[in-house]
Amino acid sequence: MNFAGLLFLLIAHYLSGKGVLRMLRVELRPLPAFCLSMMSGVPLVSFAPCFLQLLNIPIDTMPVTISVAVITAFFSIPLVVKFRKPKFHAINWPSWYEVPFLAVITFLVGLSVWRCFYYPPYARDMLSGPELLAEYAVREKTMISSVFTVDLQSSNNYFKSPYITGLQIIYKLLVTPFGQMWLSVLSISFVVWLYTLMKERMHALVAAFLVMFFVCIPEVYAYSYVILYDYSNMVFFFCGFYFLARYLNDNRMNDFVLSAVLFGLATYIRTETLLLVMLVAPLVAVYNRRLHLSFKSQALRLGMFIIIPALFYVLCIHVFIRLFIPLPFDVGGQLSNSLGDVSVFFQRFLDIQTQLIFSVKGVGLFSYFILFFYALAIADLLISRKYNRESLTMLYGIAVVLIGLPLLGYLLPVVDLGNTTKRGLFKMLPLMLIYMANSGLMKRLCEWIETPMAPKPAPETAPAEKAVQQDGGGKGKR
Repeated sequence: MNFAGLLFLLIAHYLSGKGVLRMLRVELRPLPAFCLSMMSGVPLVSFAPCFLQLLNIPIDTMPVTISVAVITAFFSIPLVVKFRKPKFHAINWPSWYEVPFLAVITFLVGLSVWRCFYYPPYARDMLSGPELLAEYAVREKTMISSVFTVDLQSSNNYFKSPYITGLQIIYKLLVTPFGQMWLSVLSISFVVWLYTLMKERMHALVAAFLVMFFVCIPEVYAYSYVILYDYSNMVFFFCGFYFLARYLNDNRMNDFVLSAVLFGLATYIRTETLLLVMLVAPLVAVYNRRLHLSFKSQALRLGMFIIIPALFYVLCIHVFIRLFIPLPFDVGGQLSNSLGDVSVFFQRFLDIQTQLIFSVKGVGLFSYFILFFYALAIADLLISRKYNRESLTMLYGIAVVLIGLPLLGYLLPVVDLGNTTKRGLFKMLPLMLIYMANSGLMKRLCEWIETPMAPKPAPETAPAEKAVQQDGGGKGKR
């Protein structure tokens, strides 16, 4: 492995993402800011091979290095213009009771990193799509390679976002022949960020257990080293909702714009995410109306929230795919021919609950994580009934996923239950985790843990003993 190339890309990821945060004036504590910068920089750097292809420059080690450096320099402009002296804070070392959970999380994350490094990509969708395109692009130094002379009509995996193709090209040329290490950068940053968010909201012991619970979800953990679009899409969909919740709580426009950008990156990774963003838009519209803004301001904010992800959709479908895939592609041809049969929507919604959640298969896929969330949400409704704005926003996001995925299955037959819909459920799992951190019952549990035990009162002395003690005390004084 080329450690110099890996270090170069890690710096590129950080500076690119940090530049976006600085440009939007988003203030975060050092560790969350570092993690979010690393995550945001991953898709930003992925554009490098695409720009080389648009300029008809051969895709080789030196041109890719220069293009990554140019992208990094461009996004680093706000860091230079608005330079600030770094602030160093004291390190909050974990408590002893966090160590067992952190040890399990570290072991699992380390194993995931090893698998990314040691094994080649082997997912079927990758071998007939982005990985195939990336491998031939590296060999022939162009993204429009001889691979398209092979009949690929039996698969539509090459009609996907260039996100993975671009990252694989970069990491194959600069780091390791298998690529893939970018997925470890993304997953490690995401897990650390989630842990910091949970510790801000609840007792560290409960936070450590719940994050371990999340990391141990079988299907999600598998895709922390098996390359597909869904893990990355989950990360940025959650990030968009997190900053949307911050906007709904404090009405800061920088959080709102960053939320739209992060939803745009999620759309760039999986283009059907745009439909889910449309389902989020009513929440934005209702909130802006309650602020008593002018109609023009409301329209501008809502338009910004929709237009930014839509631009990423256009960039992916109508620029990259149309220019880099020399095969006909009709988006309208993907729509179902039986849109009049709305029972498909309700059947898909029912199948998600009965086959992917409340079933033996569901437990094998998602462990008891979703079932635990359902039980906790019902218990909160019946017992606690305390909801803050962040928990309500997370519940809205979960509802968007549970309604949006059946809607996608109704509109697009290619969105099947056992693959696309199953992995689409990833989007709601981090939302469930943050809801748990805001749960009324979980707050009570944390208060009970934090409350020190009162010392036991000393046993009262019997009356006869008191008299003897008093008498003895009087003799002593005389």
